[in-house]
Amino acid sequence: MPKLNRRTFLTAISALIPSFIFSKAQASPVISLAKAANSNLGFLITKSSAIKVGQSLAYSGKDSNGATIGIILTRTKKGLIALDGTCTHQGCQVQLKKTSLICPCHGSVFNASTGAPLLGPNGSPKSTITSLAKYKVTEKSGNIYIK
Repeated sequence: MPKLNRRTFLTAISALIPSFIFSKAQASPVISLAKAANSNLGFLITKSSAIKVGQSLAYSGKDSNGATIGIILTRTKKGLIALDGTCTHQGCQVQLKKTSLICPCHGSVFNASTGAPLLGPNGSPKSTITSLAKYKVTEKSGNIYIK
């Protein structure tokens, strides 16, 4: 019987993680990324009242080229954070599960509040993948916008 090392074990387990987690993942509200009347604000995402401190919400929409994009919005005690919901490994859309963002393709895990990697693809170390990109967030007149 072959010896089971840590990397082999993590690779085998990480192949099972996405199907287990995504069977219970939250659905993302679909948004239309329309420019705000004041174009300096960017794209309207949601009402300010839609997200409370300590909460993360996932949104999906289409950009001006028709490509699907994902946005993860988190409100912390310090303010709002908007992350690109595209995994930096191979471009799959991450899905929100409690306080983590998980890639369904290879099981990478990111922190929903910072975008920092917690686990690389297929169980590899977090140093093998880069953080999720951040959007500039503006909250004005009861609405949340990103640029």
